[in-house]
Amino acid sequence: MWLQRVFYFPLKPRFAKLLKIPAYRQWLQHEYERPRNDAFMSDVYDTPAWKKFMGTPIFPNNRVGLLFCVDAIPAFAVGTLSLKPAEFINLSLPPGIRCKSENILLIMLLPNTLAKGAAQKKYYDFAAEFEINDMATKGQFRRLQCELIH
Repeated sequence: MWLQRVFYFPLKPRFAKLLKIPAYRQWLQHEYERPRNDAFMSDVYDTPAWKKFMGTPIFPNNRVGLLFCVDAIPAFAVGTLSLKPAEFINLSLPPGIRCKSENILLIMLLPNTLAKGAAQKKYYDFAAEFEINDMATKGQFRRLQCELIH
C-alpha cells in the first residue's frame, strides 16, 4: 500500500494571532467603512450572493468571508514534483491586500499524485470536521473578536 502524506496547517490558532494585530483588525472593517455606490458593483460585497449569504456589515465586523482555492503548482523549477496548495483568501480584507501572499491562509499541501474526487475529498472533509465547521457554526471568529474588543 502506498502512503499519502498531506501537510495540514490549522486555522484557529492563526486567526487568534492575526486578530491580536491592530492593523489586521482594522483591515477587517473594510466592508463597513469603504465608499460605496449602489449603482455599481465594485467588489464582492456588492453582489447579491454576498449580501444574501453574509448579510449587512456591522461595526465592529463579526464575520469573515473566506474563499477556498486549490490548484496544482510545480514545487521545483525542474518540474519533478507538483503540489496542490489548499488555501483561503480572506475576502473581508481590502481588495488591494487580500491576495498578497502574506495574507493568504494556507491550510493544506496535497501531493499532485492524488486522484481527483474521493481521494482528495477525505482531506477536505477532515479540515471541515477538524475546525472549519466549528468556526462557521459556533462563531469562532466572533468569539475571538469579542475577546479582543472587551
